[in-house]
Amino acid sequence: MSIESQAKTQAETYEPKATSGAGSAGIGEPSDPQAYVIDVGTIRDTVSVAREMPVSRDARPRIASITATLVGMLELLLGEDLNFDLDPAVRGMYQAAYRLLRINRRPMSGDPTVMAWEYMRDVADLTSRLVETYAGQQGEAEIDGQ
Repeated sequence: MSIESQAKTQAETYEPKATSGAGSAGIGEPSDPQAYVIDVGTIRDTVSVAREMPVSRDARPRIASITATLVGMLELLLGEDLNFDLDPAVRGMYQAAYRLLRINRRPMSGDPTVMAWEYMRDVADLTSRLVETYAGQQGEAEIDGQ
């Protein structure tokens, strides 16, 4: 199974676990901190693939595919509680991510391949920063043991 299909399956099947003490809005602390199912290894692998991809006209379909996968991963990470309210650095990453994900920032099919490649790299870099923040907050040992 390719990295793209693993990531797509993960994004499609992701369901946060129930929270304890949550009101009707579902806001609260996780009942089991290790209950999250974000596959940090797959995200890291996908980021690595994006960073290693050369820019070429022939690579445009693969760039689009990897970009779509990374956008899904980035959106998944933005849905996690990474102490946005407490950490200005995390807040900055969230703001940068939301700016990057705006529809008018995304390359169109008629845009030069290099623009799509640069966008993919920007999404990969931000996804990498957020997944490392997530991993640090969840505890690296537990995540690597999945």
